[in-house]
Amino acid sequence: MRAGHIMERSHLSCRHLGILRVIFLIYLLYLLASVTTQASQLRVAVSASNSGMVVKHVQLGLQTELMRQGYVTGTNLTWIDSSQAASSDVNLTISMTQNTPLINLVSQQGLSTDIYLDESHHHTELADHYDINFINKLLPGINTLGVIIDNSSTDIINVEQFLAQQKHKGVRVIYHYIDSSAELRYSARVLAPQVNAIYLPHHITDMAELNQVITVAERNDVALIGEDHSSIDKGIFAVYNIDYVQVGRDTADLLVRLAEGGKDFSGENYLAQPVLSLNLDAAARMGVELSNDVIDKAKFIVE
Repeated sequence: MRAGHIMERSHLSCRHLGILRVIFLIYLLYLLASVTTQASQLRVAVSASNSGMVVKHVQLGLQTELMRQGYVTGTNLTWIDSSQAASSDVNLTISMTQNTPLINLVSQQGLSTDIYLDESHHHTELADHYDINFINKLLPGINTLGVIIDNSSTDIINVEQFLAQQKHKGVRVIYHYIDSSAELRYSARVLAPQVNAIYLPHHITDMAELNQVITVAERNDVALIGEDHSSIDKGIFAVYNIDYVQVGRDTADLLVRLAEGGKDFSGENYLAQPVLSLNLDAAARMGVELSNDVIDKAKFIVE
C-alpha cells in the first residue's frame, strides 16, 4: 500500500516536485530547530556528600537520561564545579547526610524541588521507610540470613541498620566480612550451610566474581537477595530497595524542566519509594517457590 502510494505521487510534475521539496526542507528545518530547543546548552553544577555506590548509581541514571534527551557532555552539556554554581543553569546536590533530601535541585530562576527517601523528609533511619517484613514475605519460614560485606566499603551503615530490623522479627543474621573480591567464593561456601538466604549489598553485586557466589547458592538451594536492582539481571533472585538509577533518571527529567524555566513544573517535592524486582528463573534455580501475591507486587520481573 505504501509503495503504491509513492508510485502514484511519482507522476507529479517537476514544478510540483520542487514545491514539495521546499515544503519538506522547511519541515525538516522545523524539526531540527525543535531538537535544538529541546537539547540546548545546559550547564549543571553538581556536588555530592560522598562517592558511595548510591551516589554513583544516581549519577549513572542522571547521565543516561540526559543523553537520551539529547544532552551530550562536551557538546551541549557542561558539568560545573559547585564552587562555580553561580554560572550554572541548575545546581544539583546529592546528599547522604542526615536531615537532608537525597536530591536538591535549584535553578537560577529560584525554582527548586527535592527528592526525599522517607515521608518525614529526613532519613536518620533509612530502614524506617521500608517494609521490614519483606524477607519473611519472600521466604516464609526463614530463620537465618547471611550477609557478605567488604571491609573497605563505606556503604554498610544503611545495610546494617536495615538488617538490624530483621533481628527484631526473629531472623538470625550472620555477617561474613571479606577484604577482597577473591574471597567471595569462600565466603559464600562458609555461609551456605548455615543460612536460608544470603543478602548482598551494592558493593558486592558490582564485583566481577559475583557469579561464584551465584554458583554456590544454586548448588546449595540458598536464596540470594540483593540491594541493587540491576543485580537481578546478574542472577540475584530478589531486590527490594529504592531503584537509585531510576531516581537519577527522574532527577534528569526534573533538571531539564527547571533549566527550561519550569515549564509544567509544579514545584512539589518527591518521595523515592522502594520497589520489588524478581528474577523468576534465578528463584527456580535456587529452589525458591514464590507466591502469586509476592509476584503480583513486583514492579520488575525477569523470567
